[in-house]
Amino acid sequence: MAQVKAPPKNQFKKPAARPAPAVPSEDVQAFSIAADSSVAQQLVSLHVDPNDAQAAADAVGKALSQPEVKAASSGRAVLAPQGAGQPKRLVSLQLYSNKSLAVDLSRSADGAFGFKLAPGATEDDDERVSSLPGSAPPSTSPGARAVVPDSVKTVKASSATLATSLAPTGSNPAALKELTQALSGFAPAAARIDVVQGRTMDGTPRILVASLGDGTARQSFWWFAPQNQPEGWFDDQGRRLGGTALANPRPEARQSSPFGTRRYYGRKSGGGFHNGIDFEGKTGDPIYAAADGVINHQGWYFNYGRTVKLSHAENFETLYAHMSRFAEGMGPGIRVRKGDLIGYVGSTGRSTGAHLHFSVIVNGQFVDPQPYISGNGGSSALGGEQLVSYRQWQQEIRRASERSRGSSDNRLQGLQGADPWSSHPFSSRAADRL
Repeated sequence: MAQVKAPPKNQFKKPAARPAPAVPSEDVQAFSIAADSSVAQQLVSLHVDPNDAQAAADAVGKALSQPEVKAASSGRAVLAPQGAGQPKRLVSLQLYSNKSLAVDLSRSADGAFGFKLAPGATEDDDERVSSLPGSAPPSTSPGARAVVPDSVKTVKASSATLATSLAPTGSNPAALKELTQALSGFAPAAARIDVVQGRTMDGTPRILVASLGDGTARQSFWWFAPQNQPEGWFDDQGRRLGGTALANPRPEARQSSPFGTRRYYGRKSGGGFHNGIDFEGKTGDPIYAAADGVINHQGWYFNYGRTVKLSHAENFETLYAHMSRFAEGMGPGIRVRKGDLIGYVGSTGRSTGAHLHFSVIVNGQFVDPQPYISGNGGSSALGGEQLVSYRQWQQEIRRASERSRGSSDNRLQGLQGADPWSSHPFSSRAADRL
Protein backbone atom coordinates (compact mmCIF):
# COMPACT_ATOMS: atom_id res chain seq x y z
CA MET A 1 0.00 0.00 0.00
CA ALA A 2 1.42 3.37 -1.01
CA GLN A 3 1.53 6.01 1.72
CA VAL A 4 1.23 9.77 1.50
CA LYS A 5 1.73 11.57 4.80
CA ALA A 6 -0.87 14.16 5.78
CA PRO A 7 0.49 17.44 7.18
CA PRO A 8 0.98 17.50 10.97
CA LYS A 9 -2.13 18.55 12.85
CA ASN A 10 -0.41 20.70 15.47
CA GLN A 11 -0.77 23.69 13.17
CA PHE A 12 -4.52 23.61 13.65
CA LYS A 13 -6.30 25.09 16.63
CA LYS A 14 -8.00 22.41 18.69
CA PRO A 15 -11.74 22.90 18.98
CA ALA A 16 -12.79 24.12 22.38
CA ALA A 17 -14.25 21.56 24.76
CA ARG A 18 -18.01 21.63 24.77
CA PRO A 19 -20.90 19.41 25.75
CA ALA A 20 -21.62 16.52 23.42
CA PRO A 21 -24.16 17.68 20.81
CA ALA A 22 -27.14 15.72 19.60
CA VAL A 23 -25.86 12.79 17.58
CA PRO A 24 -25.54 13.96 13.93
CA SER A 25 -26.56 12.07 10.85
CA GLU A 26 -24.04 9.85 9.09
CA ASP A 27 -21.87 12.14 6.97
CA VAL A 28 -21.26 10.29 3.71
CA GLN A 29 -21.00 12.52 0.66
CA ALA A 30 -21.24 11.29 -2.93
CA PHE A 31 -19.93 13.53 -5.72
CA SER A 32 -19.18 13.51 -9.43
CA ILE A 33 -15.76 14.40 -10.79
CA ALA A 34 -15.92 16.95 -13.60
CA ALA A 35 -13.25 16.99 -16.27
CA ASP A 36 -12.23 20.54 -15.36
CA SER A 37 -11.91 20.03 -11.57
CA SER A 38 -9.58 18.16 -9.24
CA VAL A 39 -10.30 15.76 -6.41
CA ALA A 40 -8.89 18.36 -3.98
CA GLN A 41 -11.40 20.95 -5.22
CA GLN A 42 -14.25 18.47 -4.85
CA LEU A 43 -13.25 17.69 -1.27
CA VAL A 44 -12.85 21.34 -0.31
CA SER A 45 -16.34 21.99 -1.66
CA LEU A 46 -17.55 19.36 0.84
CA HIS A 47 -15.93 21.44 3.62
CA VAL A 48 -13.06 19.01 4.10
CA ASP A 49 -9.98 20.41 5.83
CA PRO A 50 -7.86 21.82 2.92
CA ASN A 51 -4.74 20.04 4.19
CA ASP A 52 -6.61 16.74 4.32
CA ALA A 53 -8.01 17.41 0.84
CA GLN A 54 -4.57 18.04 -0.63
CA ALA A 55 -2.95 15.03 1.08
CA ALA A 56 -5.77 12.81 -0.16
CA ALA A 57 -5.50 14.28 -3.67
CA ASP A 58 -1.75 13.53 -3.70
CA ALA A 59 -2.45 9.89 -2.83
CA VAL A 60 -5.21 9.74 -5.46
CA GLY A 61 -2.83 11.22 -8.03
CA LYS A 62 -0.35 8.43 -7.41
CA ALA A 63 -3.09 5.83 -7.68
CA LEU A 64 -4.52 7.23 -10.92
CA SER A 65 -1.05 7.35 -12.47
CA GLN A 66 -0.99 3.54 -12.50
CA PRO A 67 -1.59 2.31 -16.06
CA GLU A 68 -4.23 -0.26 -15.06
CA VAL A 69 -6.50 2.25 -13.30
CA LYS A 70 -9.57 3.42 -15.15
CA ALA A 71 -10.54 7.09 -15.10
CA ALA A 72 -12.63 8.03 -12.08
CA SER A 73 -16.02 9.64 -12.69
CA SER A 74 -17.48 9.76 -9.17
CA GLY A 75 -16.51 9.49 -5.53
CA ARG A 76 -17.81 8.68 -2.05
CA ALA A 77 -16.26 10.45 0.96
CA VAL A 78 -16.81 9.58 4.63
CA LEU A 79 -16.36 12.68 6.79
CA ALA A 80 -16.15 13.33 10.53
CA PRO A 81 -16.95 16.64 12.30
CA GLN A 82 -14.19 18.38 14.26
CA GLY A 83 -16.31 20.91 16.12
CA ALA A 84 -18.47 23.93 15.44
CA GLY A 85 -17.04 26.16 12.72
CA GLN A 86 -14.22 23.71 11.99
CA PRO A 87 -13.58 21.99 8.62
CA LYS A 88 -14.42 18.29 8.44
CA ARG A 89 -11.93 15.46 8.75
CA LEU A 90 -11.66 13.07 5.82
CA VAL A 91 -11.98 9.49 7.14
CA SER A 92 -11.99 7.53 3.89
CA LEU A 93 -12.55 8.03 0.18
CA GLN A 94 -13.52 5.77 -2.70
CA LEU A 95 -13.35 6.69 -6.37
CA TYR A 96 -15.39 4.86 -9.01
CA SER A 97 -15.25 4.45 -12.75
CA ASN A 98 -18.55 4.30 -14.62
CA LYS A 99 -19.02 0.70 -13.44
CA SER A 100 -16.93 -0.14 -10.42
CA LEU A 101 -14.56 0.81 -7.67
CA ALA A 102 -11.24 2.12 -8.99
CA VAL A 103 -9.37 3.44 -5.93
CA ASP A 104 -9.97 2.84 -2.23
CA LEU A 105 -8.29 5.46 -0.04
CA SER A 106 -8.08 5.05 3.74
CA ARG A 107 -6.46 6.91 6.60
CA SER A 108 -4.23 5.24 9.17
CA ALA A 109 -3.92 6.22 12.84
CA ASP A 110 -0.89 8.44 12.15
CA GLY A 111 -2.79 10.53 9.60
CA ALA A 112 -1.22 8.99 6.48
CA PHE A 113 -3.41 8.28 3.47
CA GLY A 114 -2.86 4.95 1.75
CA PHE A 115 -4.56 3.61 -1.37
CA LYS A 116 -5.55 0.22 -2.75
CA LEU A 117 -6.32 -0.36 -6.40
CA ALA A 118 -9.35 -2.43 -7.30
CA PRO A 119 -8.16 -5.72 -8.81
CA GLY A 120 -8.72 -6.14 -12.53
CA ALA A 121 -10.35 -9.22 -14.00
CA THR A 122 -9.08 -10.75 -17.23
CA GLU A 123 -10.91 -12.15 -20.20
CA ASP A 124 -9.92 -15.68 -19.11
CA ASP A 125 -11.74 -15.53 -15.77
CA ASP A 126 -14.39 -18.23 -15.44
CA GLU A 127 -17.16 -17.80 -12.87
CA ARG A 128 -16.80 -21.46 -11.91
CA VAL A 129 -13.10 -21.32 -11.07
CA SER A 130 -12.28 -17.66 -10.55
CA SER A 131 -10.49 -16.61 -7.38
CA LEU A 132 -10.59 -12.88 -7.93
CA PRO A 133 -9.80 -11.08 -4.67
CA GLY A 134 -12.30 -8.68 -3.20
CA SER A 135 -12.06 -4.92 -3.61
CA ALA A 136 -13.72 -3.47 -0.59
CA PRO A 137 -14.80 0.07 0.15
CA PRO A 138 -16.02 -1.04 3.58
CA SER A 139 -19.56 -0.24 4.50
CA THR A 140 -18.21 -0.33 8.03
CA SER A 141 -14.78 1.27 8.35
CA PRO A 142 -12.16 0.51 11.06
CA GLY A 143 -13.35 3.68 12.79
CA ALA A 144 -16.66 1.92 13.48
CA ARG A 145 -14.90 -0.14 16.13
CA ALA A 146 -13.85 2.82 18.29
CA VAL A 147 -16.22 5.05 20.25
CA VAL A 148 -16.02 8.82 20.74
CA PRO A 149 -16.19 8.79 24.57
CA ASP A 150 -18.03 12.07 25.15
CA SER A 151 -20.77 11.13 22.67
CA VAL A 152 -22.12 8.23 24.75
CA LYS A 153 -25.42 8.58 26.56
CA THR A 154 -28.25 6.35 27.83
CA VAL A 155 -31.91 6.57 26.86
CA LYS A 156 -34.56 4.71 28.87
CA ALA A 157 -37.49 3.16 27.03
CA SER A 158 -39.70 0.12 26.84
CA SER A 159 -40.33 -2.34 24.04
CA ALA A 160 -43.52 -0.48 23.18
CA THR A 161 -41.93 2.98 23.18
CA LEU A 162 -38.48 2.15 21.77
CA ALA A 163 -38.92 3.77 18.36
CA THR A 164 -40.66 6.92 19.66
CA SER A 165 -38.12 7.36 22.47
CA LEU A 166 -35.11 7.14 20.19
CA ALA A 167 -36.41 8.94 17.09
CA PRO A 168 -35.83 12.48 18.53
CA THR A 169 -32.17 11.62 19.22
CA GLY A 170 -31.38 11.23 15.51
CA SER A 171 -31.27 7.43 15.44
CA ASN A 172 -31.29 5.91 11.99
CA PRO A 173 -34.78 4.50 11.23
CA ALA A 174 -33.26 1.39 9.64
CA ALA A 175 -31.14 0.79 12.77
CA LEU A 176 -34.22 1.23 14.97
CA LYS A 177 -36.12 -1.30 12.90
CA GLU A 178 -33.21 -3.74 13.06
CA LEU A 179 -32.92 -3.33 16.85
CA THR A 180 -36.65 -3.85 17.34
CA GLN A 181 -36.51 -7.01 15.25
CA ALA A 182 -33.42 -8.23 17.09
CA LEU A 183 -35.13 -7.82 20.48
CA SER A 184 -38.32 -9.49 19.31
CA GLY A 185 -39.06 -12.43 21.57
CA PHE A 186 -36.72 -11.25 24.33
CA ALA A 187 -38.81 -8.46 25.79
CA PRO A 188 -42.54 -8.12 26.49
CA ALA A 189 -44.16 -4.81 25.61
CA ALA A 190 -43.74 -3.41 29.13
CA ALA A 191 -40.10 -4.49 29.57
CA ARG A 192 -37.67 -1.77 30.57
CA ILE A 193 -34.89 -1.19 28.01
CA ASP A 194 -31.79 0.93 28.58
CA VAL A 195 -30.30 1.94 25.23
CA VAL A 196 -26.74 3.25 24.98
CA GLN A 197 -26.17 5.56 22.03
CA GLY A 198 -22.97 7.11 20.77
CA ARG A 199 -20.84 8.11 17.81
CA THR A 200 -18.01 6.00 16.46
CA MET A 201 -14.71 7.42 15.20
CA ASP A 202 -15.91 7.24 11.59
CA GLY A 203 -18.45 9.94 12.49
CA THR A 204 -21.51 7.66 12.38
CA PRO A 205 -24.20 7.83 15.10
CA ARG A 206 -25.06 4.38 16.37
CA ILE A 207 -27.21 2.50 18.84
CA LEU A 208 -24.48 0.59 20.69
CA VAL A 209 -26.18 -1.52 23.36
CA ALA A 210 -29.71 -2.42 24.47
CA SER A 211 -30.11 -3.88 27.98
CA LEU A 212 -33.28 -5.55 29.23
CA GLY A 213 -34.43 -6.12 32.79
CA ASP A 214 -32.56 -5.78 36.09
CA GLY A 215 -30.31 -7.75 38.41
CA THR A 216 -29.32 -11.29 37.54
CA ALA A 217 -31.98 -11.43 34.81
CA ARG A 218 -30.43 -8.50 32.95
CA GLN A 219 -29.53 -9.20 29.32
CA SER A 220 -27.48 -6.96 27.05
CA PHE A 221 -27.34 -6.99 23.25
CA TRP A 222 -24.52 -5.24 21.41
CA TRP A 223 -24.10 -3.77 17.95
CA PHE A 224 -20.74 -4.89 16.55
CA ALA A 225 -18.88 -4.77 13.23
CA PRO A 226 -16.58 -7.79 12.78
CA GLN A 227 -13.82 -7.49 10.21
CA ASN A 228 -14.89 -10.59 8.30
CA GLN A 229 -18.67 -10.65 8.79
CA PRO A 230 -21.49 -8.18 8.24
CA GLU A 231 -22.29 -5.91 11.18
CA GLY A 232 -25.14 -6.94 13.43
CA TRP A 233 -26.48 -7.52 16.95
CA PHE A 234 -24.85 -10.01 19.33
CA ASP A 235 -25.60 -11.23 22.84
CA ASP A 236 -23.15 -11.15 25.77
CA GLN A 237 -21.49 -14.36 24.59
CA GLY A 238 -21.03 -13.22 20.98
CA ARG A 239 -23.95 -15.10 19.43
CA ARG A 240 -25.55 -13.26 16.54
CA LEU A 241 -29.21 -12.38 16.96
CA GLY A 242 -31.46 -13.31 14.07
CA GLY A 243 -29.64 -16.57 13.46
CA THR A 244 -27.93 -15.76 10.15
CA ALA A 245 -25.25 -13.33 9.07
CA LEU A 246 -26.82 -13.03 5.60
CA ALA A 247 -30.38 -13.08 4.36
CA ASN A 248 -31.20 -15.31 1.42
CA PRO A 249 -30.92 -13.19 -1.77
CA ARG A 250 -33.62 -15.31 -3.42
CA PRO A 251 -36.13 -16.26 -0.72
CA GLU A 252 -38.09 -19.43 -1.46
CA ALA A 253 -35.96 -20.23 -4.53
CA ARG A 254 -34.45 -23.71 -4.82
CA GLN A 255 -30.67 -24.08 -4.76
CA SER A 256 -29.72 -25.75 -8.00
CA SER A 257 -25.96 -26.04 -7.50
CA PRO A 258 -23.91 -25.97 -4.27
CA PHE A 259 -20.46 -24.59 -3.51
CA GLY A 260 -17.56 -26.91 -4.32
CA THR A 261 -16.26 -29.30 -6.94
CA ARG A 262 -18.78 -30.38 -9.54
CA ARG A 263 -19.02 -31.91 -13.02
CA TYR A 264 -20.34 -29.52 -15.64
CA TYR A 265 -23.74 -30.48 -16.95
CA GLY A 266 -23.81 -31.18 -20.67
CA ARG A 267 -20.05 -31.64 -21.07
CA LYS A 268 -18.47 -34.93 -22.15
CA SER A 269 -15.59 -34.57 -19.70
CA GLY A 270 -14.09 -32.26 -17.15
CA GLY A 271 -15.17 -30.62 -13.94
CA GLY A 272 -14.33 -27.59 -11.92
CA PHE A 273 -14.74 -25.72 -8.70
CA HIS A 274 -17.99 -23.81 -8.29
CA ASN A 275 -17.27 -20.78 -6.13
CA GLY A 276 -20.82 -19.98 -5.04
CA ILE A 277 -24.41 -21.18 -4.83
CA ASP A 278 -26.83 -21.13 -7.75
CA PHE A 279 -30.49 -20.27 -7.17
CA GLU A 280 -33.15 -21.17 -9.70
CA GLY A 281 -35.25 -18.41 -11.19
CA LYS A 282 -36.93 -16.97 -14.22
CA THR A 283 -35.63 -13.94 -16.08
CA GLY A 284 -36.89 -10.87 -14.26
CA ASP A 285 -37.28 -12.46 -10.81
CA PRO A 286 -36.05 -10.09 -8.05
CA ILE A 287 -32.66 -10.34 -6.32
CA TYR A 288 -32.17 -8.80 -2.86
CA ALA A 289 -29.13 -7.58 -0.91
CA ALA A 290 -28.11 -10.21 1.63
CA ALA A 291 -26.93 -7.61 4.19
CA ASP A 292 -26.28 -3.90 4.61
CA GLY A 293 -23.41 -2.79 2.41
CA VAL A 294 -22.00 -0.54 -0.30
CA ILE A 295 -22.07 -1.35 -4.02
CA ASN A 296 -18.47 -1.56 -5.23
CA HIS A 297 -19.27 -2.90 -8.69
CA GLN A 298 -22.31 -2.73 -10.93
CA GLY A 299 -21.74 -3.67 -14.52
CA TRP A 300 -20.52 -6.40 -16.82
CA TYR A 301 -18.00 -8.59 -15.00
CA PHE A 302 -16.55 -10.81 -17.73
CA ASN A 303 -17.94 -14.37 -17.56
CA TYR A 304 -20.17 -13.44 -14.63
CA GLY A 305 -22.20 -11.22 -16.98
CA ARG A 306 -24.12 -8.36 -15.38
CA THR A 307 -22.93 -8.40 -11.78
CA VAL A 308 -23.35 -6.50 -8.52
CA LYS A 309 -20.73 -6.77 -5.77
CA LEU A 310 -21.41 -5.49 -2.26
CA SER A 311 -18.87 -4.70 0.46
CA HIS A 312 -20.22 -5.43 3.93
CA ALA A 313 -17.05 -5.16 6.06
CA GLU A 314 -13.32 -4.65 5.60
CA ASN A 315 -12.83 -8.23 4.45
CA PHE A 316 -16.30 -9.41 3.49
CA GLU A 317 -18.13 -9.14 0.16
CA THR A 318 -21.05 -10.75 -1.64
CA LEU A 319 -21.38 -11.17 -5.41
CA TYR A 320 -24.59 -11.52 -7.47
CA ALA A 321 -24.02 -12.64 -11.05
CA HIS A 322 -25.78 -13.26 -14.41
CA MET A 323 -28.37 -10.52 -13.85
CA SER A 324 -30.67 -9.48 -16.67
CA ARG A 325 -30.75 -5.87 -15.41
CA PHE A 326 -30.04 -3.75 -12.35
CA ALA A 327 -32.56 -2.16 -10.02
CA GLU A 328 -33.44 1.50 -10.60
CA GLY A 329 -31.45 4.00 -8.58
CA MET A 330 -28.57 1.64 -7.82
CA GLY A 331 -24.94 2.22 -8.77
CA PRO A 332 -21.34 2.11 -7.52
CA GLY A 333 -20.95 3.84 -4.17
CA ILE A 334 -24.62 3.53 -3.20
CA ARG A 335 -25.32 2.20 0.30
CA VAL A 336 -27.97 -0.51 0.46
CA ARG A 337 -29.82 -2.16 3.33
CA LYS A 338 -30.49 -5.85 3.85
CA GLY A 339 -33.45 -6.85 1.70
CA ASP A 340 -33.17 -3.97 -0.77
CA LEU A 341 -33.88 -4.83 -4.39
CA ILE A 342 -30.58 -4.70 -6.32
CA GLY A 343 -31.35 -6.46 -9.60
CA TYR A 344 -33.18 -9.16 -11.53
CA VAL A 345 -32.40 -12.76 -12.46
CA GLY A 346 -30.98 -13.31 -15.93
CA SER A 347 -28.61 -15.47 -17.96
CA THR A 348 -25.88 -13.02 -18.98
CA GLY A 349 -22.23 -14.00 -19.24
CA ARG A 350 -21.21 -17.65 -19.23
CA SER A 351 -24.52 -19.17 -18.19
CA THR A 352 -26.61 -22.09 -19.43
CA GLY A 353 -29.93 -20.65 -18.26
CA ALA A 354 -31.58 -18.07 -16.06
CA HIS A 355 -30.38 -18.27 -12.44
CA LEU A 356 -28.61 -16.28 -9.72
CA HIS A 357 -24.99 -17.15 -8.97
CA PHE A 358 -24.32 -15.98 -5.38
CA SER A 359 -20.81 -15.86 -3.88
CA VAL A 360 -19.29 -14.85 -0.55
CA ILE A 361 -15.73 -13.51 -0.53
CA VAL A 362 -13.80 -13.39 2.78
CA ASN A 363 -10.26 -11.99 2.91
CA GLY A 364 -10.14 -12.10 -0.89
CA GLN A 365 -11.09 -15.79 -1.14
CA PHE A 366 -14.36 -17.40 -2.14
CA VAL A 367 -15.93 -19.38 0.71
CA ASP A 368 -19.07 -21.48 1.01
CA PRO A 369 -22.07 -19.11 1.39
CA GLN A 370 -24.23 -21.80 3.01
CA PRO A 371 -23.14 -21.22 6.66
CA TYR A 372 -23.89 -17.52 6.30
CA ILE A 373 -27.47 -18.02 5.12
CA SER A 374 -28.23 -21.12 7.20
CA GLY A 375 -29.64 -20.70 10.71
CA ASN A 376 -27.51 -23.55 12.06
CA GLY A 377 -24.39 -22.68 10.09
CA GLY A 378 -21.03 -21.88 11.66
CA SER A 379 -21.15 -18.10 11.20
CA SER A 380 -23.77 -17.20 13.81
CA ALA A 381 -21.28 -16.95 16.72
CA LEU A 382 -18.02 -15.05 17.02
CA GLY A 383 -14.81 -16.92 17.73
CA GLY A 384 -11.04 -16.49 17.78
CA GLU A 385 -9.73 -13.01 17.03
CA GLN A 386 -13.22 -11.72 16.32
CA LEU A 387 -14.36 -12.72 19.81
CA VAL A 388 -11.31 -11.00 21.33
CA SER A 389 -12.17 -7.83 19.40
CA TYR A 390 -15.77 -8.12 20.56
CA ARG A 391 -14.71 -8.31 24.21
CA GLN A 392 -12.53 -5.24 23.77
CA TRP A 393 -15.44 -3.44 22.11
CA GLN A 394 -17.75 -4.32 25.00
CA GLN A 395 -15.24 -3.03 27.53
CA GLU A 396 -14.71 0.23 25.64
CA ILE A 397 -18.45 0.94 25.60
CA ARG A 398 -18.75 0.08 29.32
CA ARG A 399 -16.00 2.54 30.17
CA ALA A 400 -17.49 5.29 28.01
CA SER A 401 -20.92 4.63 29.52
CA GLU A 402 -19.49 4.76 33.04
CA ARG A 403 -17.84 8.13 32.37
CA SER A 404 -21.06 9.54 30.92
CA ARG A 405 -23.19 8.45 33.89
CA GLY A 406 -20.68 8.90 36.70
CA SER A 407 -19.19 6.33 39.05
CA SER A 408 -22.21 6.60 41.40
CA ASP A 409 -24.15 4.27 39.11
CA ASN A 410 -23.90 0.98 41.01
CA ARG A 411 -24.48 -1.06 37.87
CA LEU A 412 -20.96 -0.12 36.76
CA GLN A 413 -19.01 -0.46 40.01
CA GLY A 414 -17.36 -3.70 38.90
CA LEU A 415 -15.53 -1.86 36.12
CA GLN A 416 -13.33 0.36 38.31
CA GLY A 417 -9.65 -0.25 37.59
CA ALA A 418 -8.15 -2.92 35.35
CA ASP A 419 -9.58 -4.18 32.10
CA PRO A 420 -10.79 -7.73 32.86
CA TRP A 421 -10.40 -8.78 29.22
CA SER A 422 -6.87 -7.49 28.64
CA SER A 423 -5.01 -10.55 29.90
CA HIS A 424 -7.51 -13.39 29.50
CA PRO A 425 -10.26 -12.70 26.96
CA PHE A 426 -11.68 -16.21 27.27
CA SER A 427 -12.06 -16.11 31.05
CA SER A 428 -14.87 -18.28 32.38
CA ARG A 429 -16.10 -15.52 34.67
CA ALA A 430 -19.51 -14.10 33.89
CA ALA A 431 -19.46 -11.11 31.56
CA ASP A 432 -19.74 -7.77 33.31
CA ARG A 433 -23.08 -6.18 32.53
CA LEU A 434 -24.09 -2.61 31.99
